Amino acid sequence: MDDPQHVTVRVPASSANLGTGFDAVGVALRLYATVAVAIDGDLRGNRSPMIKHIRAGVAAAYDAAGREPPEPKRIRVAVNAEFPLGRGLGASAAGRAAGLVAANAILGEPLHDQQLLELGAALERHADNIAPALFGGCQVVAMDGPRVNRVALPVAPGLRFVGFTPSFGMSTQKGRALLPQHLSRADAVHNSCRSALLAAALATGSWQALDAAVDDRLHQRPRSQMFPAMFDFFDAVTAAGAHAAYLSGGGSTLMALAAPDSTAAVQAAFSEAAAQHRIEGTGFITEIDPHGATVQ
Repeated sequence: MDDPQHVTVRVPASSANLGTGFDAVGVALRLYATVAVAIDGDLRGNRSPMIKHIRAGVAAAYDAAGREPPEPKRIRVAVNAEFPLGRGLGASAAGRAAGLVAANAILGEPLHDQQLLELGAALERHADNIAPALFGGCQVVAMDGPRVNRVALPVAPGLRFVGFTPSFGMSTQKGRALLPQHLSRADAVHNSCRSALLAAALATGSWQALDAAVDDRLHQRPRSQMFPAMFDFFDAVTAAGAHAAYLSGGGSTLMALAAPDSTAAVQAAFSEAAAQHRIEGTGFITEIDPHGATVQ
């Protein structure tokens, strides 16, 4: 890093919830945004929805380090994102993580990992995207007020993520407003059992359990009011050989979990379902990023 006021960070997209891991589980993906941040520099910035999140991360890191945050106009930002923004792939978390990591580097790294995580969770209001964006891999989190408890979950080898991103978005705010205020005991037990099953299946490679493990009763069905064909897509890709399928974050990206030799068939099934429902979109195949946000 030649100029301590000019830092470039590569940060991964993330996929959260994985069905029953609502606000608790997220994975970093090998889809990246490269973010350049300069304070009072000559960086030629560009326009991106991520910029406000990056600047918020910078300001939060300065404040936590006991330094006066720069005025927003002094924080020059350039973003090159490989993944669609506002589609359930953790763009806001990626931006906030990039801003936090960039500012921490500029300041000489006074903040440790837990501080960065809790600053990011405070900005996000949940931690399931910010944890994998910062640290990579599969992260399991639980918030206790401002404190975030985090455990990195090792995922057995051989899992691929096959995604389909529709051309339309789904408002996270509207989606959360659709969620039930109360769950029956039966539904609470249903989700509790399956979220535990999800962690066990990922860690041990028990892929045959994933379809049951992602069967959520808390958020996916209410959110399907904004994407009525969602479960038809899930049925199509599981019939094509996917282990399981779920709504990534608040949507609109749909994600299937598959073996490497099934990815082409699963991607084709997504395309066929999209054509049947006359929904435009793009597909991708990726896997877990192990590194998280890194200074380049």
